[in-house]
Amino acid sequence: MILCSVLTNSGCTAATSENKALSSKALPAARVEKMTMNSESLHKDMKLQVYLPAGYTETVDYPVLYLLHGRGGNEKTWNKDMSLSDKATQLIKLQKIKPLIIVMPQYDNSYGTNYADQTYSKDGRQYGRYEDYLTKDLIGYVDSHYSTIADREGRYIGGLSMGGFAALFLAFTHPDLFSKSGGHSPAMFMDSTEKLGWLFKDEEMRKQTDPLYLVDQLELKNLKVYLDYGNKDMMHVINSTDQLYAKLKAKGIDVQFHTSSGGHDRNYWKANTDQYLMFYAGF
Repeated sequence: MILCSVLTNSGCTAATSENKALSSKALPAARVEKMTMNSESLHKDMKLQVYLPAGYTETVDYPVLYLLHGRGGNEKTWNKDMSLSDKATQLIKLQKIKPLIIVMPQYDNSYGTNYADQTYSKDGRQYGRYEDYLTKDLIGYVDSHYSTIADREGRYIGGLSMGGFAALFLAFTHPDLFSKSGGHSPAMFMDSTEKLGWLFKDEEMRKQTDPLYLVDQLELKNLKVYLDYGNKDMMHVINSTDQLYAKLKAKGIDVQFHTSSGGHDRNYWKANTDQYLMFYAGF
């Protein structure tokens, strides 16, 4: 079952390079579709928001950016807290980024991992086959319902805090799916596995999940990575991001690192959202 409603951004009818052929007609405004999809991997319904650029048409295949929320967030976070859709519409209008589809899914407080075969909640966290939901169910749904570039070159993934961890983990372990990944204040940890039982069942799971471990094991040559944090962020974020950047740089990976004033909060991420979008979809 699919439930869908549409939010529109006013004043967004300028033609883009991909749809100049439609310039003689009134183009549809940029909009955000809100819907619910059923996840086979989680055996439950999951919500998502999908941003469609002004002039969206099924005669054009668009790149797709998946943006993941942080802990305690949901599919509304990027639009509610960072004004993501308005910023994307403005950057497209100014021809600073290419028209693209942006998918903002609910994925609970899960870190996007396949922690357990059965879906359950414990201590405010959710466990289940969330990796499969994001990489199989969600991508399959989006590619079948929208006009997308359905390959890794046209697919990107990023996230903030918990979503930054998840985006890096998924991009590192699924090089066939994503060509760009962003960890925006990624919630990574330098602690021992014993202290992180809620995230990693054991050392083997950490080696297969933690971006700090994966970078030592995987090739990653065809992936572009963006890392950033505010200069007042938590030390575990700063230290782990610094280490990941150093490892990626040493391996010759195409990685950018940015830091500016701010903490681990919506004000910092909102101030940098334009830069994120230009990394993913800039000309």
